Amino acid sequence: MARKAKKKSAAKVATKSSKTKKAIAVKSAPKAKKSAAKKPARKVARRSSAETAKLQKAILKGLKAGKPAATLAVELGISRPYVYMLKNKG
Repeated sequence: MARKAKKKSAAKVATKSSKTKKAIAVKSAPKAKKSAAKKPARKVARRSSAETAKLQKAILKGLKAGKPAATLAVELGISRPYVYMLKNKG
């Protein structure tokens, strides 16, 4: 049977010191971290009290119908914690 060839790593090869003839360790360069994907900018920074009241009514109606908060949040375009806040605000 033929032996499998050993794969060499992509790291830098150690060089020898001219004085001591010993191998000098070479540090590998740290890999650059990927930046986290940024969330898209929100459409509305502040809502009027009328818009908030409409959202609150829609949330209460949806929760009484048995819809989960996560589904309501997606339908209304708001976050799930905001759904709970509006639910308890009344």
